[in-house]
Amino acid sequence: MTIFKKDDYGKVPLNAEICALIEPGKKVLDVGCGPGKLGVALKLKHCFSVGIEADKDLAEIARANYDELIVSDLEEFDGLAYAHGYFDVIVFADILEHLSEPEKTLSMFRSYLAPEGYILVCMPNVANWQVRINLLFGRFDYSPGILDGGHLRFFTQKSAMALIERAGYRVDWIGSRNRVIKLLGKLYKKLFAFQFIIKASKK
Repeated sequence: MTIFKKDDYGKVPLNAEICALIEPGKKVLDVGCGPGKLGVALKLKHCFSVGIEADKDLAEIARANYDELIVSDLEEFDGLAYAHGYFDVIVFADILEHLSEPEKTLSMFRSYLAPEGYILVCMPNVANWQVRINLLFGRFDYSPGILDGGHLRFFTQKSAMALIERAGYRVDWIGSRNRVIKLLGKLYKKLFAFQFIIKASKK
């Protein structure tokens, strides 16, 4: 499962909203880490970090940015060589929408989360106003962004929360990433958010 191309490293922005929610010194698992931009930021925060990436070329780039890099397809992943409850934070940024069974992936990693730990999820909002307007005129065209051709699943705020809760978590907070109309994106996430940022803990 390849989301980025190797030559895209410089074009892939750091998910600053996710990074800002991770406190210094945490043990962090970055699931579907891509080229590892988050790993660079976590080093600056003195975190112990482990990345998981399916694409071998991207893993080669990301390896230097994490304390450990695991090359594995999440659809076939069968476990970590870490004790249950080991990680303080598990990140699922821009990855769940690329999986055929995202609930299964969320559930599988739950056991590796510390009792007081939390997950951070970032996923696109298919109910964004731009998508709604296009649908009104009968258009559903795949393009980079919310309707990226690599997306297998699509989520609204309600369905994203339901997915996370079914996997055994409690949603604690919902924020947003916005490309335009940033203030409206914060006030009216369901309509104007480009992506949702969700923080959740174990039930």
